[in-house]
Amino acid sequence: MKAFITGIEGFAGHYLARLLRAQGHGVAGCFYDQSQAAGLPEGCELHRLDLRDRAATAAVIGAARPDRIYHLAAQSSAALSFRDPAVTYDVNVGGLVNLLEAVRAAALAPRFLLVSSCEVYGPTDGDSPIVETQPFNPVSPYAASKVAQEVLGMQYHRSFGIDVVVARSFPHAGPGQPPVFALPGFARQIAEIVRGHQPPVIKAGNLEARRDFSHVADVAEAYALLADSGAAGEAYNVCSGGTLSIGEALDKLITFSARAIAVEVDPARLRPNDVPVLWGDSAKLKARTGWSPRRNVDDALKELLDFWMDRAT
Repeated sequence: MKAFITGIEGFAGHYLARLLRAQGHGVAGCFYDQSQAAGLPEGCELHRLDLRDRAATAAVIGAARPDRIYHLAAQSSAALSFRDPAVTYDVNVGGLVNLLEAVRAAALAPRFLLVSSCEVYGPTDGDSPIVETQPFNPVSPYAASKVAQEVLGMQYHRSFGIDVVVARSFPHAGPGQPPVFALPGFARQIAEIVRGHQPPVIKAGNLEARRDFSHVADVAEAYALLADSGAAGEAYNVCSGGTLSIGEALDKLITFSARAIAVEVDPARLRPNDVPVLWGDSAKLKARTGWSPRRNVDDALKELLDFWMDRAT
């Protein structure tokens, strides 16, 4: 089996590539940022590609001829999407159109795992975990672009028979996550404090928001299982089933550092519209694939802090 991972150089892409190579699969992938491609496993066939380039995308997919496509590439920051919504739509929606058209042009029939986001659900009452039948209610350009991706993927499934399965990922953390996101941003600041490079004060955004965090390695395993046995035309939550506030996660990171560190809310880090609670139910995923998380949020946070400590000199 030959897998093709878009965004292979990204956070989850690294973990998925290592997992698939360990399982004995051929792995190809495309990257946009070559500086992030270091550390990918040996034997991966790598292509520099901007998915917004339709002709180049068709050429790469036509040459690679994968049996499975894992579409991870995205502008994946909700905060950044408010600053540049046009780029978010261009990458996330336009890039997907080009990728699906490349599959059609090459007359391929791969299993196509489309990685979406829990952000498509938007605000809910927060009293119970979200199931896949919850209506879409996006409140950021990023979330709206992911809704558009899902609608587009299902249209290509119905119209052209492309074997699309959707993974709605809830937040995940672990070593290698870039600091544009909250938890690695905190971990990097803590590492800089411990190393004496900044005063013992953390700058933070909204600390009240509650999120369902998973370890990135568990998420990669869920993607592989969905590619194996997910039902075409269906969406599956990928989540742990628990919640933690951003402030509680930050408190854990500070505790793991064994340092006295103050926390200050920085208004510049607040989103124009944030979702109070994103808490998921993964029963559908578990019933279909047998997946269950093998790591917990403390594992992810400790490993994340260790990662940034190693890089703060």
